[in-house]
Amino acid sequence: MNVLNLFNLSGKVAIVTGGARGLGRQAALALAEAGADVAICSRSTDGTPTAREIEAMGRRAFFAKVDVTKTAEIEPFVDEVIGRFGKIDILVNNAGIGTRGKSLETVTDAEWHEFMDGLLNNMFYMSKPVAQHMIGRGEGGVIINISSINALIISNIAPRYNVPYCVAKAGVSHLTRGMATNWAPHKIRVNGIAPGFIATEINSTLMTFPDIMSRMLAGQPMGRFGQVEEIKGAILYLASDASSYMTGHIMVLDGGATLW
Repeated sequence: MNVLNLFNLSGKVAIVTGGARGLGRQAALALAEAGADVAICSRSTDGTPTAREIEAMGRRAFFAKVDVTKTAEIEPFVDEVIGRFGKIDILVNNAGIGTRGKSLETVTDAEWHEFMDGLLNNMFYMSKPVAQHMIGRGEGGVIINISSINALIISNIAPRYNVPYCVAKAGVSHLTRGMATNWAPHKIRVNGIAPGFIATEINSTLMTFPDIMSRMLAGQPMGRFGQVEEIKGAILYLASDASSYMTGHIMVLDGGATLW
């Protein structure tokens, strides 16, 4: 088989959470460009323009507003995707929230729970019904969780501290490993991507602090921040048969930032 055929997703159906903008939008476009039909959801951003881009490629697309921290909204969405497309082969858990930039001793209990729900718990809530569907079909599938290099390090961004964010993302990485071991017997592969600093809309507040930006750039061996399009290759690799013997792996995509 030609190696390029391993990346072909024709006939596959994918869900991308937080797929209306940023990294999620790029993930949705990458999957569609490789041949997949794609359902996207977002809590606050209209994903209709992204869905139309996907349809313009000749793929089927579906967008729904879903709060992925609420199982009461997730389960009907998953059921509707199955009803429209017949199955789910790929899930990209991308939806999340940005750091608030508060020192740890000032973080309220409510804020702590918001971070855990918005960054970690939602991935369990979404993955569970999708995995149940994949197990029931008996044909396996792929789950990709978007973690962060903050799962490995506490970013040097004082005074805009981000410890709750880092803790939640560390949980995402370990949840990914747990899912991989739990669901491997069902032919479900679960991997993660840990991006470094990517110039997304969600990072726009951080980018207004020149001193922090200078410090972060100084810690980048490649000397630049990532662009949102640069996640597409990693998404396609993990979603496709090109990574058929990989599960439980966290792919770091950070311009070398965690090398120093």
